[in-house]
Amino acid sequence: MFVVLVFVSATLCSPHASLSVSAHQCKAWLVQSIPTDMPHLPRVSGVLSTGDVFRWLAQNSSHKLDIIAQYWQLNAQPEDPRSGDYGYSKADMSRFGAAQGSQVYKAIEDAADRNVSIRLVSHSGVYPDFTKEPSNLASRRPNVKNVTLLHSEWWGSGIVHAKVWISNRQDVYIGSANNDWKSLTQVKEVGIYLVGCPKIAKKVEAYFENLWQLAHLSSSAYTKTVWDQQWQVERKVPCWSRFVDSEERCWSPLDDHFVRIPHVAGYPTLSHPHMFKLPIQSPGQNYSTLQPEFSYLSFAPPELSFGKIPAR
Repeated sequence: MFVVLVFVSATLCSPHASLSVSAHQCKAWLVQSIPTDMPHLPRVSGVLSTGDVFRWLAQNSSHKLDIIAQYWQLNAQPEDPRSGDYGYSKADMSRFGAAQGSQVYKAIEDAADRNVSIRLVSHSGVYPDFTKEPSNLASRRPNVKNVTLLHSEWWGSGIVHAKVWISNRQDVYIGSANNDWKSLTQVKEVGIYLVGCPKIAKKVEAYFENLWQLAHLSSSAYTKTVWDQQWQVERKVPCWSRFVDSEERCWSPLDDHFVRIPHVAGYPTLSHPHMFKLPIQSPGQNYSTLQPEFSYLSFAPPELSFGKIPAR
C-alpha cells in the first residue's frame, strides 16, 4: 500500500475566518467528508468540505495542476447497469450528493480549457470505468497528460494509493479521499489543505515527479528479484532499492539527489523522520501564531520518497 501522510503541529479551521497575519504566510485547514443522511454525524465546525477543496484547487489553478489518485469515478452513472450507482433515481442521487463529483470534474475540465498544464497519475482504476475519466480529460488536450502506474510491475504487488492535489506549486491537498463522488458525500474521509505553502508543495511535488518518471520507465529494465532476509521471501524491487546488494545496485534514474540512510538492508525505520520547521498559520477560532512549527511528510515506498534515495 502506498499511503501519503502529513503531520502538522497546528490548530486548523475555516479559510473564511478573518486573518490576522500576513496573507502570504502558509495556511492550513483540516478537510473532511461526511456521509449525507447522517444527522448524528454533523460536520465539525471550522473543518472544510472535501468537495469544496477539490473544486477550489482546480478553479484557482492558473498554470499548473498535478493530481495523484487511486481511481476516478467523479461522475455518477445511475443508468449504467454495470455501475454500483445503477437503479437509483435522480432524487436518490441528489440526496446522496452525487452532484459534488460532477462539479469537481467540471472544475478540472474548466482548468484544462483555460490551458492550465495538468498531469494525472493513477492506478488502473476500478470496474466499470477504469481510466475513462482521466483519459477523457486528456483526450484532444495537449496541455493535459495522463499516465497509469502499476506498482505491481515494480514491487510485485501494491497500488497507487496516495491522494494528492498540487495547484500552482503552492496549494496542496493530502488525504484519504479518492476522486470518486462517493468519497465526497458517502464515505468518511479526512485530509489537510495547505494554501500558499510553496516550500511544502516543493517537497510533495518531488514525490509526484518520481511517480511521473517511474510511469515512463520500463520496469523490466529497472527491476530485480532479491531475497528479503527479514521476511525470508523473494521480493521484486527497483534496482536502486536498498534491498539490492550494494555491488549490484543500480544508479536511480529518478533523481540526482542522494542521502545515506543508517541501516544495512531493506527499508529504513520511521523512528527518525526528517523534520522541517515552518510557520503555518491556522486562521480562525482566535488562534494564530508566527512561530515555526515542526512538521514532517512521510511517503512510501522509500525508493520514491522526495527524490532522495540511498547512496550506493
